[in-house]
Amino acid sequence: MAQVVAHRAFVPLNRGGYLAQTALVFVAYFVAGKLGQATANIRSSNLGPVWPAYGIALAAILLLGHRAWVGVFVGAFVVALSSPVSAATALGQAVGATLAALSGAYLLHRLARFDRSLSRLRDAFWLIVIGALGSAAVSASIGTLVLFASHERPYSGIGSAWLVYWLGDAMGVLLMTPLVLTFPALLRIRNRDKFAELVTLLVLLAAVCMFVFGDPPLITGEVHVLALMVLPFVMWAAIRFGASGASLSILMVATIATVQTALGSGPFVINGPFTNAVLLDVFFGVLSITGLSLAAVCAEREQAHRERERMVRKQLAIEAYLQNQKLLQESEQRLRVATQAGKMYAYEWDVATDAVARAGAVETVLVPEEASGDTRRQWLERVHPDDRDRLDASVSERTPEDPDSQVAYRILRPDGSVIWLERTAHALFDEHGKMTRMIGIIADITERKLAEEARFQHAAIVESSSDAIFSENCQGLITSWNAGAQHIFEYSEAEAVGQPITVLIPPDLVLEEEKVLERLRAGERIEHYETVRLTKSGKRVDVSVTVSSIKDSSGKIVGFSKIDRDITERRLAEQAMADMSRKLIAVQEEERTRIARDLHDDINQRLALLAIETDTLKDNLPTCANDIDRRLTDIREGIVEVSTEVQSLSHQLHSPQLEYLGIVAAMKIFCRDYSARQSLEIDFSSDEIPKVISPEVSLGLFRIMQEAVSNAAKHSRVRHFQVNLGYSADQLHLTVADQGSGFDAHTAINKGGLGLVSMRERTRLMNGTIAIDSKLMGGTTINVHVPVQAEQSSTRAVAG
Repeated sequence: MAQVVAHRAFVPLNRGGYLAQTALVFVAYFVAGKLGQATANIRSSNLGPVWPAYGIALAAILLLGHRAWVGVFVGAFVVALSSPVSAATALGQAVGATLAALSGAYLLHRLARFDRSLSRLRDAFWLIVIGALGSAAVSASIGTLVLFASHERPYSGIGSAWLVYWLGDAMGVLLMTPLVLTFPALLRIRNRDKFAELVTLLVLLAAVCMFVFGDPPLITGEVHVLALMVLPFVMWAAIRFGASGASLSILMVATIATVQTALGSGPFVINGPFTNAVLLDVFFGVLSITGLSLAAVCAEREQAHRERERMVRKQLAIEAYLQNQKLLQESEQRLRVATQAGKMYAYEWDVATDAVARAGAVETVLVPEEASGDTRRQWLERVHPDDRDRLDASVSERTPEDPDSQVAYRILRPDGSVIWLERTAHALFDEHGKMTRMIGIIADITERKLAEEARFQHAAIVESSSDAIFSENCQGLITSWNAGAQHIFEYSEAEAVGQPITVLIPPDLVLEEEKVLERLRAGERIEHYETVRLTKSGKRVDVSVTVSSIKDSSGKIVGFSKIDRDITERRLAEQAMADMSRKLIAVQEEERTRIARDLHDDINQRLALLAIETDTLKDNLPTCANDIDRRLTDIREGIVEVSTEVQSLSHQLHSPQLEYLGIVAAMKIFCRDYSARQSLEIDFSSDEIPKVISPEVSLGLFRIMQEAVSNAAKHSRVRHFQVNLGYSADQLHLTVADQGSGFDAHTAINKGGLGLVSMRERTRLMNGTIAIDSKLMGGTTINVHVPVQAEQSSTRAVAG
C-alpha cells in the first residue's frame, strides 16, 4: 500500500479533480492554521506550542502525493501572512513548511515503507521519528532563520524559538496526521454499542479535561500530575478504537488543554511563556507516543491473530482435502477388495454355438482346469450328478415371459473337493420366441452354504443341550426357548416366548439385571456370571449365566442371547466342602492355641523354676572343685536353651506378634527367627499395607507363609528365599519364592500333599486365588492374592 501511495503522483488526474484537491488542501490547512493562531496568549511572533496545520500538510502529501504541495504552500503563505509578519517572512515560512512536508512524506514512503493504516508498530515509530521529529526539524530550521533574518524575535532567542517551532510542528503531526489518515475507520463503525462506547469515552474525556485544565475550586494550587488523569482514556481509545480513536482523543485533550492554558488556567500557566509552551508540547508528545504505540501494538496483535486463524483455516481445509482424498482412495480400495472377496464373475452363453464366455474375477471362483472348458456341455459334466437335472431345468424352462432364473448347484473340483455356485441369469429370445443367448452372474456361495449347515447343526445342538439357551429382544421379551430352558424353568416354549424376561428374575435382583444389560449394550460379553433365577413354581435356582449381544447387519444391538446353566448341585457341594474345611481349620487352630498355651504357661514355667533351683543349689553348695561348678553352669544353660526352644515352638503355633503387632511385623519376626534357627537367608520385604486387616485374613496369610517357607526349607535344597507382602487394588499379594530344585505341583496335590491342600483351602476361604509356579531345577514361586476391605485412611502399617 505504501508503494501505491508513494507513486500516486504519477496517476493521471483531470484538471478539475486536481483543482478540487488543491482547494481542499488549502481550506484544511487554512482552518487548521487559524485554529493554531487562535491561542495568541501563549504564542510569540507567530510561534506557539501546537501547530496543527503542519500535520494537515504532511497528511495531504501522504494521501495525495507531491502534487498536493501547491495547496500546502498557498495555505501556509496565506496563514502566515495573516499574522503580524512581513510578506517575505510569510513566504519563507511557507517554503519551509512545504519542503518539510515533501521531505517527510518522501522519506516515509521510500525509507520506511510507511503504511498509512498505522496497523504496525514500525509505522507508528517511523511516523514519530521521521514524520514528526525529523520533518519538523526541517520546517523549524527554515522558519526560524526566516524569522530572525526579518528581525522577528520570538521568545528569548534563536535556540528557544527553534525549539518551540520544532515542537509545535512535531505536535501538529502527532495530533493531526494520524487522525486524518485513519479517520475513515471511525466512519465505518456500524455497531451501535461500539458507537455508544466511543461517545461515552469522548464525553468522559472532555469532562476530565475540563476538570484538570479548568482550575477546579476543589484543588488548591497547581498540581501538574493531575494532567495524567487523561492518560487512561487515551489508552482506552487506543485499545478499543485503534489509531483513529487514540488520535481523536489526543486531539480533544490538546484542544481543551491549549485553550484553557491560553485562558490562563490549568497546570501549564505557572511558568513563563517559553517554559509553558515546552511543557505543553512534552505533555502532548507523551500522550501521542503512548496512544499511537499502544494502538499499533493492538492492531499488530489482532492482525497476527487473524493471520493465525487464516492459517489454521487453511490448514484445516488442506487436512480436510487430504482426508477426502484418503477416504476416496480407501473407498476405491474397498470396492476392489469387495469385488475380489465377492468371488463372482459374469458369463455369456451362445445357444447356437454352445460357447461360454467368462469375464471378471474368474480366478477367484474357478481354478484354471475348470475355466478351460468353453461349452455348456463340458461344464455340465463337472456339475454334481444330483444337481444336473435342476441346473438343466433352469435353462429349458425359460420363456420370453419368464426369462430370469436363479439356481444353486455344486461343482466337483479336479482335486475331489466340492464348491457351491449360484447362477443368476437372464435369457434373450429372437422374434420367434427362440432362445439365442443367456447372460448372468455366477458367484461362489460355498461359505454361505457351510454357514447355513453350521446354523442347522447349531440349532440341533441348542435344542439338545441340557442348559437353558434362550434369547430376548431389546424390549426384554423372550424370543426363543429351547428344551433345556423348559426343563430348568418349567415353562414350555409356547408359555415362555413373548413373556417378559422379568418372570425369571427375583424382585431383589432386578436392579442387578439392569446393570448387566447396561454392560451388554456397551458391547461387553458376560461369561459365567453366577446369580439366581425363578422357576414357574417360584423355586429359586442357582445358575451360571453367559450373555452375548445379538447384532443386525449394520452392527446395531437388537437383542441378547443367554445360556443359563443350573449350578444348584454344585453350589450345595461347594457349600458342604467349605463348611467342612472351615470346621477342620477351626479345630486345627483351636488345638494349636491350646498346645501353645500349655507349652508357654506350664512347661516353660517349670523349666524356669528348675533353672532357679539350680542357681540356688549352686549358691548353697560348700566350696567345691571347679569342675562341679562348670557342670552346674552347663546344666543351667541347657535348661535355658530348652525353655527358649519351647517358647519358639509356642510362637510358631500361635504368634502373639500377629495379634498385637499386625501381619507385617509378625511375618518379619517369623522370617528373622526362622532364619536364625535353621541357618537360612530369608529376604522379607513389604509395601505399605492397610493398618486394619481382618483377623481371618491376617491369620490365613500368616499360616500360608509359614507353610510355604517350611516346605521350601525342607525340599528346595537351597538356603536363600524371598518373601514379599504387597498391596494394590484392594488386594494383598503374598509371594514366596526360591531358586531350588522345584517340583510338579499337580502331582504333589494329587498325592495328598497336605501343605499345598491347606494353602489352597485357606486361600479359597478368604475368597482369594493362589498360583504355584514350579519347574524341576527351575525354582518355585507361590503367589497368593486375597481381597481385603481396608479402612480408607492414609495410615499404613510399614515393615521395620
